[in-house]
Amino acid sequence: MELSDVRRLTPAVQKNAYFCTSGFSPKPDPVVEEVAHWIKFQNQGPALPHVAAKMNEKFEETRAKVAMAFHADSTEIVLGENTTVGINVVANGFDWEAGDNIILSDEEHPGNLIPWYNIARRHGVELRFAHANEDYPQFLEEFESLLDERTRVVSISHISRYTGLRFPAREMAELAHGRDVPLLLDGAQAFGSISVDVKALDCDFYAFSGHKYIMAPQGTGGLYVRKDRVDWLKPSWIGSHSEREFDMVGNFELWDAAKRFEFGTRNLADQAGLTRALEMWESIGWSQIFGYIREYSDRLKSALVTVPGMVLATPQTFEKSSGIVTFEIPGQKAETICSGLLEVEKILVSPVDYTSERIRVSTHVFNTDEEIERLVAGLNRICGQSV
Repeated sequence: MELSDVRRLTPAVQKNAYFCTSGFSPKPDPVVEEVAHWIKFQNQGPALPHVAAKMNEKFEETRAKVAMAFHADSTEIVLGENTTVGINVVANGFDWEAGDNIILSDEEHPGNLIPWYNIARRHGVELRFAHANEDYPQFLEEFESLLDERTRVVSISHISRYTGLRFPAREMAELAHGRDVPLLLDGAQAFGSISVDVKALDCDFYAFSGHKYIMAPQGTGGLYVRKDRVDWLKPSWIGSHSEREFDMVGNFELWDAAKRFEFGTRNLADQAGLTRALEMWESIGWSQIFGYIREYSDRLKSALVTVPGMVLATPQTFEKSSGIVTFEIPGQKAETICSGLLEVEKILVSPVDYTSERIRVSTHVFNTDEEIERLVAGLNRICGQSV
Protein backbone atom coordinates (compact mmCIF):
# COMPACT_ATOMS: atom_id res chain seq x y z
CA MET A 1 0.00 0.00 0.00
CA GLU A 2 1.16 3.54 -0.79
CA LEU A 3 0.52 6.83 1.00
CA SER A 4 -1.69 7.98 -1.87
CA ASP A 5 -3.94 4.96 -1.34
CA VAL A 6 -5.14 6.32 2.01
CA ARG A 7 -6.86 9.28 0.38
CA ARG A 8 -8.27 7.14 -2.43
CA LEU A 9 -9.71 4.65 0.06
CA THR A 10 -11.24 7.25 2.40
CA PRO A 11 -14.35 8.78 0.78
CA ALA A 12 -14.93 11.39 3.51
CA VAL A 13 -11.69 13.26 2.76
CA GLN A 14 -12.64 13.64 -0.90
CA LYS A 15 -15.80 15.60 -0.04
CA ASN A 16 -14.21 18.11 2.34
CA ALA A 17 -10.69 19.14 3.28
CA TYR A 18 -10.62 17.14 6.48
CA PHE A 19 -8.39 18.69 9.17
CA CYS A 20 -10.05 17.15 12.25
CA THR A 21 -8.20 13.86 12.67
CA SER A 22 -7.08 14.84 16.17
CA GLY A 23 -10.76 14.75 17.15
CA PHE A 24 -12.24 11.93 15.10
CA SER A 25 -10.76 10.40 11.99
CA PRO A 26 -12.67 9.33 8.90
CA LYS A 27 -12.32 5.61 8.28
CA PRO A 28 -10.77 4.06 5.17
CA ASP A 29 -12.95 1.59 3.30
CA PRO A 30 -10.78 -1.43 4.25
CA VAL A 31 -11.35 -0.67 7.94
CA VAL A 32 -15.11 -0.31 7.49
CA GLU A 33 -15.21 -3.50 5.43
CA GLU A 34 -13.20 -5.38 8.04
CA VAL A 35 -15.62 -4.39 10.81
CA ALA A 36 -18.60 -5.39 8.64
CA HIS A 37 -16.98 -8.74 7.83
CA TRP A 38 -16.48 -9.65 11.48
CA ILE A 39 -19.94 -8.47 12.54
CA LYS A 40 -21.43 -10.74 9.89
CA PHE A 41 -19.14 -13.61 10.87
CA GLN A 42 -20.05 -13.25 14.54
CA ASN A 43 -23.73 -13.05 13.69
CA GLN A 44 -23.66 -16.65 12.46
CA GLY A 45 -24.08 -17.37 16.15
CA PRO A 46 -21.91 -15.61 18.74
CA ALA A 47 -22.16 -18.57 21.11
CA LEU A 48 -21.11 -21.17 18.52
CA PRO A 49 -17.75 -22.53 19.72
CA HIS A 50 -15.91 -22.02 16.44
CA VAL A 51 -17.28 -18.45 16.09
CA ALA A 52 -16.41 -17.44 19.66
CA ALA A 53 -12.94 -18.96 19.35
CA LYS A 54 -12.24 -17.13 16.08
CA MET A 55 -13.44 -13.80 17.51
CA ASN A 56 -11.20 -14.20 20.55
CA GLU A 57 -8.29 -15.16 18.31
CA LYS A 58 -8.84 -11.94 16.34
CA PHE A 59 -8.96 -9.96 19.59
CA GLU A 60 -5.58 -11.31 20.64
CA GLU A 61 -4.23 -10.50 17.18
CA THR A 62 -5.24 -6.88 17.82
CA ARG A 63 -3.36 -6.92 21.11
CA ALA A 64 -0.23 -8.22 19.37
CA LYS A 65 -0.49 -5.55 16.63
CA VAL A 66 -0.82 -2.75 19.19
CA ALA A 67 2.12 -4.12 21.17
CA MET A 68 4.26 -4.18 18.03
CA ALA A 69 3.37 -0.58 17.22
CA PHE A 70 4.39 0.50 20.74
CA HIS A 71 7.53 -1.68 20.88
CA ALA A 72 5.95 -3.39 23.87
CA ASP A 73 5.07 -6.94 24.85
CA SER A 74 1.50 -8.14 24.28
CA THR A 75 1.22 -8.97 28.00
CA GLU A 76 1.57 -5.22 28.66
CA ILE A 77 -1.43 -4.14 26.57
CA VAL A 78 -4.97 -3.48 27.81
CA LEU A 79 -7.54 -3.16 25.03
CA GLY A 80 -10.40 -0.84 25.89
CA GLU A 81 -12.68 1.72 24.33
CA ASN A 82 -10.62 4.93 24.42
CA THR A 83 -7.83 6.84 26.14
CA THR A 84 -9.95 7.90 29.11
CA VAL A 85 -10.70 4.31 30.12
CA GLY A 86 -6.97 3.72 30.42
CA ILE A 87 -6.50 6.87 32.49
CA ASN A 88 -9.27 5.74 34.84
CA VAL A 89 -7.67 2.31 35.26
CA VAL A 90 -4.53 4.05 36.53
CA ALA A 91 -6.32 6.76 38.54
CA ASN A 92 -8.28 4.18 40.48
CA GLY A 93 -5.29 1.91 40.96
CA PHE A 94 -3.76 3.73 43.95
CA ASP A 95 -4.46 3.61 47.69
CA TRP A 96 -4.90 7.37 47.98
CA GLU A 97 -4.39 9.30 51.17
CA ALA A 98 -5.30 12.90 51.96
CA GLY A 99 -2.29 15.11 51.24
CA ASP A 100 -1.04 13.10 48.27
CA ASN A 101 -0.54 15.05 45.07
CA ILE A 102 -0.82 14.51 41.32
CA ILE A 103 1.09 16.46 38.66
CA LEU A 104 -0.68 17.48 35.44
CA SER A 105 -0.04 20.15 32.83
CA ASP A 106 -2.21 23.18 32.13
CA GLU A 107 -2.94 21.89 28.61
CA GLU A 108 -4.74 18.63 29.34
CA HIS A 109 -7.83 17.19 27.67
CA PRO A 110 -10.88 16.84 29.96
CA GLY A 111 -10.30 13.07 29.76
CA ASN A 112 -7.02 13.61 31.60
CA LEU A 113 -8.51 16.12 34.03
CA ILE A 114 -11.94 14.96 35.18
CA PRO A 115 -10.73 11.55 36.48
CA TRP A 116 -8.08 13.31 38.59
CA TYR A 117 -10.52 16.01 39.73
CA ASN A 118 -12.69 13.16 40.96
CA ILE A 119 -9.78 11.54 42.81
CA ALA A 120 -8.88 14.89 44.38
CA ARG A 121 -12.47 15.47 45.53
CA ARG A 122 -12.95 11.97 46.92
CA HIS A 123 -9.62 11.58 48.70
CA GLY A 124 -8.37 15.06 49.55
CA VAL A 125 -5.57 14.87 47.00
CA GLU A 126 -3.80 18.00 45.71
CA LEU A 127 -3.59 18.76 42.00
CA ARG A 128 -0.43 20.47 40.75
CA PHE A 129 -0.14 21.96 37.27
CA ALA A 130 3.05 22.44 35.26
CA HIS A 131 2.83 25.24 32.72
CA ALA A 132 3.26 23.89 29.17
CA ASN A 133 6.34 25.47 27.65
CA GLU A 134 8.36 24.76 24.50
CA ASP A 135 11.43 25.95 26.41
CA TYR A 136 12.20 22.45 27.65
CA PRO A 137 14.85 23.35 30.27
CA GLN A 138 12.50 25.90 31.81
CA PHE A 139 9.58 23.48 31.75
CA LEU A 140 11.62 20.68 33.30
CA GLU A 141 12.90 22.98 36.03
CA GLU A 142 9.33 23.86 37.00
CA PHE A 143 8.24 20.23 36.65
CA GLU A 144 11.00 19.05 38.98
CA SER A 145 10.06 21.70 41.56
CA LEU A 146 6.53 20.24 41.75
CA LEU A 147 7.75 16.74 42.61
CA ASP A 148 8.02 15.83 46.29
CA GLU A 149 7.66 12.90 48.67
CA ARG A 150 3.83 13.03 48.45
CA THR A 151 3.65 12.95 44.63
CA ARG A 152 1.95 9.69 43.67
CA VAL A 153 1.73 9.98 39.88
CA VAL A 154 2.43 12.28 36.94
CA SER A 155 -0.23 12.27 34.21
CA ILE A 156 0.58 14.48 31.22
CA SER A 157 -0.19 14.43 27.51
CA HIS A 158 2.51 13.22 25.15
CA ILE A 159 1.19 15.87 22.73
CA SER A 160 -0.97 18.82 23.77
CA ARG A 161 -4.37 19.05 22.14
CA TYR A 162 -4.26 22.84 22.58
CA THR A 163 -1.00 23.68 20.83
CA GLY A 164 0.40 20.47 19.37
CA LEU A 165 3.35 20.87 21.77
CA ARG A 166 5.31 17.66 22.25
CA PHE A 167 6.21 17.32 25.92
CA PRO A 168 9.74 16.11 26.81
CA ALA A 169 8.45 12.73 27.94
CA ARG A 170 11.74 10.89 28.40
CA GLU A 171 13.16 13.69 30.55
CA MET A 172 9.96 13.83 32.61
CA ALA A 173 10.22 10.08 33.19
CA GLU A 174 13.79 10.42 34.39
CA LEU A 175 12.89 13.16 36.87
CA ALA A 176 9.75 11.38 38.10
CA HIS A 177 11.51 8.05 38.52
CA GLY A 178 14.22 9.81 40.49
CA ARG A 179 11.48 10.37 43.09
CA ASP A 180 10.03 6.87 42.56
CA VAL A 181 6.97 8.43 40.91
CA PRO A 182 5.31 6.66 37.95
CA LEU A 183 4.59 8.51 34.70
CA LEU A 184 1.33 8.13 32.74
CA LEU A 185 1.32 9.62 29.25
CA ASP A 186 -1.94 10.53 27.51
CA GLY A 187 -1.11 9.45 23.98
CA ALA A 188 -4.43 10.28 22.33
CA GLN A 189 -2.83 12.87 20.01
CA ALA A 190 0.46 11.04 19.54
CA PHE A 191 -0.34 7.47 18.54
CA GLY A 192 -0.17 7.41 14.75
CA SER A 193 1.19 10.94 14.31
CA ILE A 194 4.67 10.47 15.78
CA SER A 195 6.75 7.44 16.68
CA VAL A 196 5.76 5.98 20.05
CA ASP A 197 8.32 3.64 21.61
CA VAL A 198 7.24 3.10 25.21
CA LYS A 199 10.56 1.51 26.13
CA ALA A 200 12.53 4.49 24.83
CA LEU A 201 10.11 6.89 26.56
CA ASP A 202 10.53 4.85 29.77
CA CYS A 203 6.96 5.63 30.83
CA ASP A 204 5.08 3.41 33.26
CA PHE A 205 1.69 3.77 31.55
CA TYR A 206 0.59 4.96 28.12
CA ALA A 207 -3.10 5.52 27.34
CA PHE A 208 -4.15 5.71 23.68
CA SER A 209 -7.03 5.94 21.21
CA GLY A 210 -7.56 4.14 17.92
CA HIS A 211 -10.11 6.56 16.48
CA LYS A 212 -7.77 9.47 15.81
CA TYR A 213 -4.55 9.19 13.77
CA ILE A 214 -4.76 5.41 13.48
CA MET A 215 -8.11 5.86 11.66
CA ALA A 216 -9.65 2.88 13.45
CA PRO A 217 -13.28 2.70 14.64
CA GLN A 218 -14.62 4.76 17.51
CA GLY A 219 -14.65 2.60 20.62
CA THR A 220 -11.06 1.38 20.24
CA GLY A 221 -8.05 2.26 22.36
CA GLY A 222 -6.43 1.09 25.53
CA LEU A 223 -3.49 1.25 27.88
CA TYR A 224 0.12 0.12 28.03
CA VAL A 225 1.13 -1.04 31.52
CA ARG A 226 4.85 -1.68 31.95
CA LYS A 227 5.40 -5.28 32.96
CA ASP A 228 6.66 -4.52 36.47
CA ARG A 229 3.62 -2.27 37.09
CA VAL A 230 0.98 -4.92 36.30
CA ASP A 231 0.95 -6.39 39.83
CA TRP A 232 1.84 -3.03 41.38
CA LEU A 233 -1.27 -1.25 40.07
CA LYS A 234 -4.32 -1.95 42.23
CA PRO A 235 -7.05 -3.75 40.23
CA SER A 236 -10.04 -1.51 40.89
CA TRP A 237 -11.66 -1.94 37.47
CA ILE A 238 -12.13 -5.67 36.95
CA GLY A 239 -14.86 -8.19 36.21
CA SER A 240 -15.66 -11.23 34.14
CA HIS A 241 -12.67 -12.03 31.88
CA SER A 242 -10.19 -10.35 34.28
CA GLU A 243 -9.69 -13.65 36.03
CA ARG A 244 -7.65 -16.72 35.23
CA GLU A 245 -9.76 -18.75 37.65
CA PHE A 246 -12.34 -18.27 40.39
CA ASP A 247 -14.86 -20.14 42.52
CA MET A 248 -18.28 -19.33 43.96
CA VAL A 249 -17.10 -18.55 47.51
CA GLY A 250 -14.84 -15.54 46.97
CA ASN A 251 -11.58 -16.98 45.69
CA PHE A 252 -10.11 -15.72 42.42
CA GLU A 253 -6.83 -15.27 40.62
CA LEU A 254 -6.30 -12.56 38.01
CA TRP A 255 -4.36 -12.94 34.78
CA ASP A 256 -0.65 -12.33 35.22
CA ALA A 257 -0.81 -9.73 32.43
CA ALA A 258 -2.25 -6.30 31.73
CA LYS A 259 -5.42 -7.85 30.33
CA ARG A 260 -6.51 -8.37 33.96
CA PHE A 261 -7.90 -4.81 33.62
CA GLU A 262 -10.28 -5.88 30.83
CA PHE A 263 -13.73 -7.15 31.65
CA GLY A 264 -17.19 -7.70 30.26
CA THR A 265 -18.54 -7.93 26.74
CA ARG A 266 -17.04 -5.70 24.08
CA ASN A 267 -17.38 -5.10 20.36
CA LEU A 268 -14.76 -7.45 18.95
CA ALA A 269 -15.56 -6.45 15.36
CA ASP A 270 -14.41 -2.89 16.10
CA GLN A 271 -11.18 -4.30 17.53
CA ALA A 272 -10.71 -6.19 14.25
CA GLY A 273 -11.05 -2.81 12.54
CA LEU A 274 -8.16 -1.54 14.67
CA THR A 275 -6.10 -4.51 13.51
CA ARG A 276 -6.87 -3.71 9.88
CA ALA A 277 -5.93 -0.05 10.33
CA LEU A 278 -2.60 -1.02 11.88
CA GLU A 279 -1.98 -3.44 9.01
CA MET A 280 -2.48 -0.57 6.56
CA TRP A 281 0.10 1.59 8.33
CA GLU A 282 2.55 -1.31 8.57
CA SER A 283 2.16 -1.90 4.83
CA ILE A 284 2.88 1.77 4.05
CA GLY A 285 5.65 2.02 6.62
CA TRP A 286 5.53 4.06 9.81
CA SER A 287 8.56 6.14 8.82
CA GLN A 288 6.82 7.28 5.63
CA ILE A 289 3.70 8.25 7.56
CA PHE A 290 5.58 10.23 10.18
CA GLY A 291 7.76 11.83 7.53
CA TYR A 292 4.74 13.02 5.53
CA ILE A 293 3.01 14.46 8.60
CA ARG A 294 6.20 16.26 9.57
CA GLU A 295 6.83 17.81 6.16
CA TYR A 296 3.20 18.68 5.58
CA SER A 297 2.83 20.31 9.01
CA ASP A 298 5.92 22.40 8.36
CA ARG A 299 4.49 23.59 5.02
CA LEU A 300 1.17 24.35 6.69
CA LYS A 301 2.80 26.51 9.38
CA SER A 302 4.81 28.41 6.78
CA ALA A 303 1.63 29.14 4.82
CA LEU A 304 -0.49 30.11 7.81
CA VAL A 305 1.88 32.80 9.04
CA THR A 306 1.31 34.71 5.78
CA VAL A 307 -2.27 35.46 6.89
CA PRO A 308 -2.43 39.05 8.29
CA GLY A 309 -2.69 39.10 12.09
CA MET A 310 -2.14 35.35 12.40
CA VAL A 311 -0.78 34.19 15.81
CA LEU A 312 0.62 30.68 15.66
CA ALA A 313 0.41 28.80 18.98
CA THR A 314 2.28 25.70 17.81
CA PRO A 315 6.08 25.48 18.08
CA GLN A 316 7.74 26.04 14.70
CA THR A 317 10.21 23.20 15.09
CA PHE A 318 8.65 19.78 14.54
CA GLU A 319 10.83 18.12 17.16
CA LYS A 320 8.78 20.04 19.72
CA SER A 321 5.45 19.75 17.90
CA SER A 322 3.35 17.28 15.92
CA GLY A 323 0.59 17.00 13.34
CA ILE A 324 -1.54 19.47 15.31
CA VAL A 325 -1.23 23.12 14.32
CA THR A 326 -3.21 25.72 16.26
CA PHE A 327 -3.57 29.44 15.69
CA GLU A 328 -5.77 32.42 16.36
CA ILE A 329 -6.55 35.69 14.64
CA PRO A 330 -7.20 38.30 17.32
CA GLY A 331 -10.69 39.73 17.10
CA GLN A 332 -12.00 36.74 15.16
CA LYS A 333 -14.21 34.15 16.82
CA ALA A 334 -13.08 30.57 16.30
CA GLU A 335 -16.61 29.30 15.70
CA THR A 336 -17.23 31.97 13.05
CA ILE A 337 -14.04 31.09 11.19
CA CYS A 338 -14.75 27.34 11.37
CA SER A 339 -18.31 27.67 10.07
CA GLY A 340 -17.23 30.11 7.34
CA LEU A 341 -14.48 27.79 6.10
CA LEU A 342 -16.83 24.81 5.99
CA GLU A 343 -19.65 26.66 4.23
CA VAL A 344 -17.60 28.27 1.46
CA GLU A 345 -14.30 26.42 1.10
CA LYS A 346 -15.54 22.98 2.30
CA ILE A 347 -12.76 22.91 4.87
CA LEU A 348 -13.31 21.17 8.19
CA VAL A 349 -11.30 22.58 11.11
CA SER A 350 -12.34 22.90 14.74
CA PRO A 351 -12.12 25.29 17.69
CA VAL A 352 -9.61 24.09 20.28
CA ASP A 353 -12.43 24.60 22.76
CA TYR A 354 -15.45 26.84 23.03
CA THR A 355 -13.94 29.42 25.36
CA SER A 356 -11.09 30.75 23.21
CA GLU A 357 -10.38 32.11 19.74
CA ARG A 358 -7.92 29.35 18.95
CA ILE A 359 -8.45 27.01 15.99
CA ARG A 360 -6.96 23.55 15.57
CA VAL A 361 -5.83 22.10 12.25
CA SER A 362 -4.72 18.48 12.42
CA THR A 363 -2.81 17.05 9.48
CA HIS A 364 -2.60 13.53 8.10
CA VAL A 365 -1.26 11.71 5.07
CA PHE A 366 -4.48 12.24 3.09
CA ASN A 367 -4.23 16.05 3.27
CA THR A 368 -2.91 17.83 0.16
CA ASP A 369 -1.06 21.03 -0.68
CA GLU A 370 -4.12 22.24 -2.56
CA GLU A 371 -6.02 22.05 0.74
CA ILE A 372 -3.41 24.28 2.39
CA GLU A 373 -3.95 26.82 -0.39
CA ARG A 374 -7.72 26.68 0.09
CA LEU A 375 -7.35 27.10 3.84
CA VAL A 376 -5.12 30.16 3.54
CA ALA A 377 -7.38 31.67 0.87
CA GLY A 378 -10.40 31.10 3.08
CA LEU A 379 -8.76 32.72 6.09
CA ASN A 380 -7.76 35.73 3.99
CA ARG A 381 -11.32 35.98 2.70
CA ILE A 382 -12.80 35.88 6.20
CA CYS A 383 -10.29 38.40 7.57
CA GLY A 384 -10.90 40.70 4.62
CA GLN A 385 -14.64 40.63 5.18
CA SER A 386 -14.28 41.76 8.77
CA VAL A 387 -12.13 44.81 8.02
